[in-house]
Amino acid sequence: MGTSTKNLTLVENLKSKAIRWLEDNRGLVIVLFCLPASFLFDCAIQLRCWLRRLLFSAPKDHLKRVKVIQKYVQNWNKLPQNERKLMCTAKPNWLSLSTTFYQKSQCYQVPIDLFDILELNEEEMKIKVEPNVSVHEMTKFLIPKGYTLAVTLEIGDATAGGLAFGVGMTTYSHKVGLYQETIISYDVVTADGSLIHVTADNEHSDLFYCLPWSHGTLGFLVALELKLIKVKPYVHMQYIPVHSQEEYCHKMMELSGALNKDFPVPDYLEATIYDKENAVIMVGNFADVDTFAKRMKVNHITQWYKPWFYKHVETFLNKGGEEYIPIRDYLLRHNRAIFWVVESMIPFGNHPIFR
Repeated sequence: MGTSTKNLTLVENLKSKAIRWLEDNRGLVIVLFCLPASFLFDCAIQLRCWLRRLLFSAPKDHLKRVKVIQKYVQNWNKLPQNERKLMCTAKPNWLSLSTTFYQKSQCYQVPIDLFDILELNEEEMKIKVEPNVSVHEMTKFLIPKGYTLAVTLEIGDATAGGLAFGVGMTTYSHKVGLYQETIISYDVVTADGSLIHVTADNEHSDLFYCLPWSHGTLGFLVALELKLIKVKPYVHMQYIPVHSQEEYCHKMMELSGALNKDFPVPDYLEATIYDKENAVIMVGNFADVDTFAKRMKVNHITQWYKPWFYKHVETFLNKGGEEYIPIRDYLLRHNRAIFWVVESMIPFGNHPIFR
């Protein structure tokens, strides 16, 4: 018994030291292992998406795919009461942006293989999509047509369904509200296998207001309709440095229309705060780049060799300035660095040589 206890203690000590080493040297581990693995993973995912669109994309077959999901749920209902495990989607944890994982192997898993853009209604300014369509795919589809989602999260891998049942907002939210406030309808498979259409003013209106933030606990989302806005090819960005809490709070309230409902608010409004007193407020408006002077101020901020966006913004902390950013680059401006998360993992990640 004494030897077993010593061996167990030794293993625990080695495990603890290994974890501490990984934490202390996470930049090295990420560069040598995680980045190459992530690159190969991204290539595989892009190939998978391309093959799916090529071989399986069929918006007209949407209802057929939904019936498969209903069948899974109906089969669950046929199980004896004591054999009914909790239901969940079959989406693996490693594909999720969530930081809270649970053991799906202990659940009854329902495949939600819904990845298609179903319908664009330009007259009513809305788009209908399946829940696994990503922000990256929606912006790629919409922007060439002159539209984007009313609320477009800055992270390309976020999905329409994940945002609908979680929460999302962005720098256009001072005009339209949170992501959930731009949802027109949900199509949901309920726990008894029924397919229901949920809107704010039909017989399921109570569910319409409960689905946001429910994290998928009330049903399986199989489609949703989202509001669109018209855009121009570029965003004219103005960077306004501010140097006190009082100044940046008052300026943000003024620019967002909080102090005057008739104030002509900008299309996009954002601030990055660098310490207790210093921040840069970013004011963005849709724009065309139709002169040589404007073309000279175009900045493709998402190119691999460009600094992370919040680091780029920091250069305006003392002098302010302006530029023109292509609309898709602007909408996905925080995608590479995930704000300042990547810097905490790779402190040297923004160095020009590393980029």
